[in-house]
Amino acid sequence: METERIAVAVRPRGALEAADLGFRLARANFRPLFGAHALVVASIALSLGFALPDRLALAAALVWWLKPLYDRVALYVLSIALLGRAPGIVETLAALPRLVFGSGLLASLTWLRLSPTRSFHAPVLQLEGLRGVARRRRSRVLADRESTAAVGLMAVCSSCELALVVAGLQLVATMRPDGSALSFWTETLFHPSRPLLAYELALYALAVCAVEPLYVAAGFTLYINRRVWLEGWDVELAFRRLERRARAAVAIAALFLALAPAARALADTAPRCTVDSAEDARDCIDGVLAEPDFERTVKVEIWRPRRIGADIDLPGPFWRWVGASLSTLSRIGAWLAIPVILGLLFVAIARGLRARRPSDSRAGESAGEIRRGLDLRPESLPPDVLAAARERFASGDPAGALSLLYRGALVELARRFGLRLPASATEGECERIARGAVGGTLAQDFAELARAWLYCAYAHRPPGPAEFDSLCARWAAAFQGGA
Repeated sequence: METERIAVAVRPRGALEAADLGFRLARANFRPLFGAHALVVASIALSLGFALPDRLALAAALVWWLKPLYDRVALYVLSIALLGRAPGIVETLAALPRLVFGSGLLASLTWLRLSPTRSFHAPVLQLEGLRGVARRRRSRVLADRESTAAVGLMAVCSSCELALVVAGLQLVATMRPDGSALSFWTETLFHPSRPLLAYELALYALAVCAVEPLYVAAGFTLYINRRVWLEGWDVELAFRRLERRARAAVAIAALFLALAPAARALADTAPRCTVDSAEDARDCIDGVLAEPDFERTVKVEIWRPRRIGADIDLPGPFWRWVGASLSTLSRIGAWLAIPVILGLLFVAIARGLRARRPSDSRAGESAGEIRRGLDLRPESLPPDVLAAARERFASGDPAGALSLLYRGALVELARRFGLRLPASATEGECERIARGAVGGTLAQDFAELARAWLYCAYAHRPPGPAEFDSLCARWAAAFQGGA
């Protein structure tokens, strides 16, 4: 690191002050940082939206998962801006191939993707170029002091992203001319339409463009601050400034001659110690510490995990062994819980995507859709369903006749009672839902109709003429009469 070129004051800072320095660095380089980052995010979001028009939820998940790729662009801009010159947007885009295909991106997108200190450790991969064991050792050294602040930074920035997305959705809910805000949020969470999913994808991409550069900048300055503490950059710069002043003084002969008596006087006034014993050494140390240069005292508190047996006097080696075993098992359980949580997350995402397939995506509506091969749109039914069903049965098409009666019953239940069916509802499940929503004789009539349709469609056992006439009479009384 070329410490002499750093454009900010190099000194040890607290974690919060270091994070605030990152926010100020991002604001000072707003155009190149946010411009290049937004171009990359918007390009990927648009590409995923057009590539997955029927899987917009998956596209949004991929936009979230590819955050380490966008972070590389922001970190590239910030690392150069820290040295006093921010690269332009064109220069940053020209460096994209090196940033995308550079080593370390695969690790950032796989086993390091869910790290809560991602922005703090990203410079180890991208700027220091460490891999494997060297990277893990370096990360452990860096995380000894700033890891808590890095986790808090991730929580704050994630909350800001969520707040922006919720605010944008609430704005649409407020400006909608029809419906209530509660119905809008119910639709958003459980039955989102394709335009709403597209709006959510665009809204989330905008939230990432607004918050992620600040997250990367704060994590980068936390990393820089940790290196200042570890490597003493402020001391190094002070010595270099002292070296330049000393060389200037040596170049002046008159000043050199004047320094000799001053040095002798300083040597006479400096405390001298004659150490013959431990007490003399202690007195000498106390005398040196009493000098004005040592009047300032700095108190630093660092949280460290307590080790079993270090500060607690357990009664005997057996209990110490039990405590150490429980600690080891807890640590193993915590690591094993990570793949379990990831598996559950992937299962939930897969189920959500399967429920939103084009053939089933709108099946959660009460009517007006094609579900499991049945056209439930009211306009697909003839004006007189009962007459059309009788005509089909008389022409030798009992399955078509029962299909008309069954579809007409579902449409009528949806219109009159607001019946809603899940995407994967079978005939038996439709019967149970109708019984719970309607009840009484109407539910029994629908159950008889559904049973006759099942026997005809799947068991190839059509009803006889008398049984069909009975079904038509019950259908007319239950559904046509209530219209």
